[in-house]
Amino acid sequence: MSEDRDKLKQLLLSEEIAQIEALRKLLEDQQKFSEKVSDVLDQATDLTIQKNPHFQKKFSKIDSKSFARHIKANKQTFIDALLPIIGPMIRQSVTNAIRRFVADINRTLETGFNLKWRWQALRSGIPFAELVFNNTIQYQVQQIFLIDNETGLLIEYAGQEHALLQDKEAMSAMLTAIQDFVKDSINKDSEGLSAAELGEQLLWLIKGNHANLAVVVKGAPTNRLREKLADACEEIHVEFSKDLHNQEKWNNNPELKVQLESLLLTKSQSDDQNAERTINFWPWIFLITALIGWMSWHKYQQNKEYQQRLERLENTPGFVLQQLIQNSDHFLAVGLQDPHADLSDLPVDIVVKSTPFISLEDTMIGARVKDYLDNKEIDVTVNNGVVTLTGTQSLSSDLPMKIANLNLLPGVEHVDDQLRIQLSLEQQFLQFLEQNPPPTQTTINQTPQGLAVKGHALAPVINPYLQKAQAIFEHVDTNLLAIHSTEELQDTINNTHISLINPVNLNQQQKDLILKVIESFNLLATTGEVIKLKIIPQSDCQGTIVESNINIKNRAFLVEQFLLASGFQEDNIMTEMKYCDQISGIINTDLLAVSFEVVE
Repeated sequence: MSEDRDKLKQLLLSEEIAQIEALRKLLEDQQKFSEKVSDVLDQATDLTIQKNPHFQKKFSKIDSKSFARHIKANKQTFIDALLPIIGPMIRQSVTNAIRRFVADINRTLETGFNLKWRWQALRSGIPFAELVFNNTIQYQVQQIFLIDNETGLLIEYAGQEHALLQDKEAMSAMLTAIQDFVKDSINKDSEGLSAAELGEQLLWLIKGNHANLAVVVKGAPTNRLREKLADACEEIHVEFSKDLHNQEKWNNNPELKVQLESLLLTKSQSDDQNAERTINFWPWIFLITALIGWMSWHKYQQNKEYQQRLERLENTPGFVLQQLIQNSDHFLAVGLQDPHADLSDLPVDIVVKSTPFISLEDTMIGARVKDYLDNKEIDVTVNNGVVTLTGTQSLSSDLPMKIANLNLLPGVEHVDDQLRIQLSLEQQFLQFLEQNPPPTQTTINQTPQGLAVKGHALAPVINPYLQKAQAIFEHVDTNLLAIHSTEELQDTINNTHISLINPVNLNQQQKDLILKVIESFNLLATTGEVIKLKIIPQSDCQGTIVESNINIKNRAFLVEQFLLASGFQEDNIMTEMKYCDQISGIINTDLLAVSFEVVE
């Protein structure tokens, strides 16, 4: 039964089966199917666009992502293609912008310097801006409402939000209510309200098929403006026909809002004047002069700051300026910097970008030497590579080794060491005693503050000695020092009288007097002058002359031997005998004595 049905089908539908098989093979073969579709795709697309405008919008949409990827991959190609187009557009745009800028400035200057209008505003109480508007603007479209005819709801709005008398929705409802009231109360067959006055403003209603335009105009609009608004209303119904019926797009349609904002027109009174107006050049001259002056002053200030920074950097030791770049908020100094260069005093707006190097300037050599010596008590001066060291140094420091190595530092040609050795107090005391032995009959001891001098000394000898000590030591104690003058010592010696009644030996009192004479004589001898001590023995010449003269010799001998025994130099002794040549009848024990005299 099945075979008979297949045979019958083959007999009756063989051509159709063959066609279906051919179509199946065509559909399965993508290459052939694509070729067949490509033959009718162009014609089918044209027919679809003609019959379905909605498809035309979808078909004309561009895939932004793929377009962006293509631009990134072929930047130079797009630049080369757009350059001939963009160049003239930019030039034209800049030209128009400059023209508008000049026109705005000219208008601002003319109105700003118009003293007549300012006086009129002050006298009448009318705001100056309102007076300028009345004298310069013919009309200005300030508000545009697109209102649905059936519901009275606001579809879209464009204008100055702050200039609204009340809420936009309330404004729309009010206009619809007023228009319905006019139709119902005056003439039902009429088109309704077409114009109304709102104080200084004029309200126009432009009728549309699905929506009306409510336009608020200030000034004196022309019929040409109303015709333009009517054409715009018709154009909106054509372009946004579906959006006007779609309440989801109401108050949420950027394209429609841009279309309405293009109708916010302003026309000045001078736009219709064909005659050439005389331009007031004085405001322009003032403005240009002020602008040139300000630019010149600003440029002068910039150059002044630049020169100040340049001079400061060029005079900074250890820094070699290669380039100084002035930016908006700082200066960039590029150069070479010595490690010992001090840049801390530079102004804060200078940013330094430097490369290390070794400077051979005297200032940098001095800084390098100071850093190496690391001694605050040493003053360093450098002149053409010659380093001079002044100050003090300690005997126990490693400073001498460092000074010996100064010639190894870069730039040091020669070292002039003028340092003074700083001794301890004990070292200073020993050195002073070695160089300045204490005078005769004086002793010198070290104290915590300096030294102490005690004993007896002659003024001409001790005073220079004390001056040397005071120049070295902070404190010189002379409380135990007796200072004598030459006259005082001479008087002491010359006035010494030793009674020797029995010239056999000397008692202690007599010896003390002789020792005082020796002390005074030694002090006198410290002046360096050649002096001698004269011994003068005497007698009262009682008894026989021979006995008296023998006693005189004995007295001289007794004193002379004590002098020699006390360390007195024999060369410094001389004796003057006063022998008796006759017997005296008067007993005078004061003459039984020995006196002294200093002989120069």
